[in-house]
Amino acid sequence: MADTADLWELTGRNVFDGTTTAVQVHPATGQGDWISIRPTNGDALRRFLRPARPGLIIGADDHDASGTRLYVIDSATVRSLTATLPDDEMAVKVPRAYELTELTYAIIWSLRQWDAGLLADDHALAEQQAALNTYLTLTRSAASPMARPALTSASVNWMGSNFCARYIRGHLTEGAAPTAFWTREQTGEQASSWLFFRHKVQYVKDMSAPRVFVVPETEVARSGCYERILLFLAVALMERHGVRVAMTAHSELSEVDGFALVPGDRAIVANWARTQSIWDVDTIRQRSYLRSCCDHLKDANDQSVMAGPDAESRLRALADYLRLDWAWLVHHCRELGESGVSGLIQPHCRHLTLAGVDEALRFVGARDPSL
Repeated sequence: MADTADLWELTGRNVFDGTTTAVQVHPATGQGDWISIRPTNGDALRRFLRPARPGLIIGADDHDASGTRLYVIDSATVRSLTATLPDDEMAVKVPRAYELTELTYAIIWSLRQWDAGLLADDHALAEQQAALNTYLTLTRSAASPMARPALTSASVNWMGSNFCARYIRGHLTEGAAPTAFWTREQTGEQASSWLFFRHKVQYVKDMSAPRVFVVPETEVARSGCYERILLFLAVALMERHGVRVAMTAHSELSEVDGFALVPGDRAIVANWARTQSIWDVDTIRQRSYLRSCCDHLKDANDQSVMAGPDAESRLRALADYLRLDWAWLVHHCRELGESGVSGLIQPHCRHLTLAGVDEALRFVGARDPSL
């Protein structure tokens, strides 16, 4: 069993640039609802934990008849649990819910890459926020990524998402609440922003109007299970806060701009996902455009793969469309929701939060797992 540090490479698709995280593997044994990770060399573990870097400790349990099972815990959690223990008594209890599955990998894969990308640009993002206030006063604006070529893809996406959320809020006059939103995220990589971006988690709580996603079958087919789980959890978070979600598979609707619709008044167009710009926003009052928005919403709702009278039936239908095992998903979300994600992995960037993913896990875990 390795006592030295290795690097776990996490690769992205379109949003993430990819990153690595330090890992160290130690033997583990089961003890009821917990797994005990006991390093063979306590000094090696302390040397791994000492650097100020994100890292993961992996416990390998070789005692299961089905083969080796891996359990993951954030190095910051281990550091706090072992700080006062002597080397010969170092042992860490890990919930069985932290087993490395498609679900836990999905969370690690996305959060670690958002975190690394945003931390790399923390100073640059802070410096640019004041300049962005000028753009918020404009009715229409767009920003080219070439204006900020040094930023990571994660930072560009966070900036675009944050600007669009602020623009929509700023261009809603008192009493003019949107009745529906059109959303452009199509993959778990894109949709994971709803689970981890602090401003988006708050946005879901504040904006409860129905929301539409366009996710063609071709996109489902090319996405790994872990990425489809992220998309599912993002939708579950919305349903948790009373946002009724519809999802259409019709690819011809894929290029419709993202918008917040106030019928008979305005459509607030706000794009950041799958665009050539960091953001592209506008406020449109033309009646023909408003009618087209209404038509798109009707078509998407009529064709939704998430038909159902309540959140559970809609989520069941979504799991089926995304080729996810409903019973497995509910069971593992329940276990992980009860334990909480903070021990598994922790964000270091101030723009990220675990509140959204914890809420989504608990909401799904409270559903009936029977088929």
